Amino acid sequence: MVSTNPESPVSHRLVPRLGSDAEFAAVRGMLAECGFTTERISQRLGIAGMAEYKPLRRGRANLLVAEEALDALILLLMDGEYVAGETLERLLPAGAPGQLEALGLVARDPNRPDLWFAGCTLFPTRGMVLASDRAAAPDGTALPMTADAVYPAAIGNTVAFLAALPETPCDALLDIGTGTGIAALDAARYARHAWGTDIAARSVQFAEFNRRLNGLANATMLEGDLYAPVEGLTFDRIVSHPPYVPARKNTMIFRDGGEDGEQILRRIVEGVPRFLRPGGRFCTMVTAADCEGQPFEDRLRLWLGAAEAEFDLVLAAHTLTRPRDLAANSFLGKNTASEDILYRHEIWARRKVQFLFHGSVLMRRHETARPACTARVLKGEGFTPRHVEWLLEWSTEARDAGCLERLMGYRPFLSPYAEMAVLHRVRDGRLVPEVFSLRSNRPFEAECMLQPWLAQIAARCDGGTSWREHFERAKGDGMVPEATAAAEFLAVLEPLVSNGLLWIAERPFPA
Repeated sequence: MVSTNPESPVSHRLVPRLGSDAEFAAVRGMLAECGFTTERISQRLGIAGMAEYKPLRRGRANLLVAEEALDALILLLMDGEYVAGETLERLLPAGAPGQLEALGLVARDPNRPDLWFAGCTLFPTRGMVLASDRAAAPDGTALPMTADAVYPAAIGNTVAFLAALPETPCDALLDIGTGTGIAALDAARYARHAWGTDIAARSVQFAEFNRRLNGLANATMLEGDLYAPVEGLTFDRIVSHPPYVPARKNTMIFRDGGEDGEQILRRIVEGVPRFLRPGGRFCTMVTAADCEGQPFEDRLRLWLGAAEAEFDLVLAAHTLTRPRDLAANSFLGKNTASEDILYRHEIWARRKVQFLFHGSVLMRRHETARPACTARVLKGEGFTPRHVEWLLEWSTEARDAGCLERLMGYRPFLSPYAEMAVLHRVRDGRLVPEVFSLRSNRPFEAECMLQPWLAQIAARCDGGTSWREHFERAKGDGMVPEATAAAEFLAVLEPLVSNGLLWIAERPFPA
């Protein structure tokens, strides 16, 4: 392996070529033969998983030179280093360099024909191998970022987005803003057919390349704005990981979400009622604003328009950040220009943003005539995407009048992670308990302020007494008026369950 500065400017960023089925099969077979998988690469690099992968130029201390075929592919396709032609011919299967070249994945440096470089990144993830744009030339020089750059599929926020998607079988899935195609291609495992759309022709080229490279027949990649390429179709699942950074002018398709960062998301949500089938689900991961007097979920319902009552909403915040606390090297980007940072803080101040919500949104179009439910939690310890599904099902059941009798028979118990703080105040010279705070950090970060009578009931929840029995005792002790309906009593206790402060054996949390 050799790195060098080219003598004259060379284009080191290439768009892979959509070759023949035979050419794709040859490269796919060669990569498999060389062990180009997450398991083998992790083993070779001595890491626990690909989340720990570090390219050579970022300080990796091992695998400095190629000793076997997999090493050469790591250095060439993942690290983006120059690799000598002699090394490739010696270590790779016969004809492998030519197979990669035929698909536009690699090329010889015109100033040093003995050196090969990869024009894009090839990275194994989720059982596939995906191509995306390269950020740096083989000599380490940063390549200019273009407006239609195709971002890698294995970065942290994309991994989190994919982890939040349900993987249950479905008929037709649409991924809006597909980029590398990762969400649509991954969904091809459990969807009868998956579609991916993107406004950027470059993204569609990469997504189609990745579809063919992985030999997936039940996915279609289309170019166009949001839903336009699939006009006339409907889906039982729609997913999207849209750009959400506020921008004075959209210059990066994968990043910029319009003036307030929510313009693309708003247009996607506005289209959901027209393209999502009854019983279907919409899933996204975004950063959006909780504004003074208008939390994010209220705005989602406004965007759904006249059909909003048909949709259940569950929001799971991974983080809630005050704009003034947002570090310039996190969401804002460590290389963000000072004027862009200033603009974003100005737009947040103008909108009276109290918190920036970053997390997942799940919508379900319910099929029966019943009130819609909205639930929101903050991610805690042990949280998984399955807790979002649990919350959706629980919230639906708790608001269904037909389930009242069954619910009143449930026997709640305090979360083993719950803590109650009691604030005493001096009244007539004595300390009197007045404020009760019940909180927990697993699986949700939650805190509820309880009235004294409700704190007493919560303290009695031991898993042996039903809600109906708690209700009758509360009426008998004068805690609640005799005329109180069971549904009213349940409505007061239900948030304690939704926030993970009370647990129910009949509706256990996911492991």
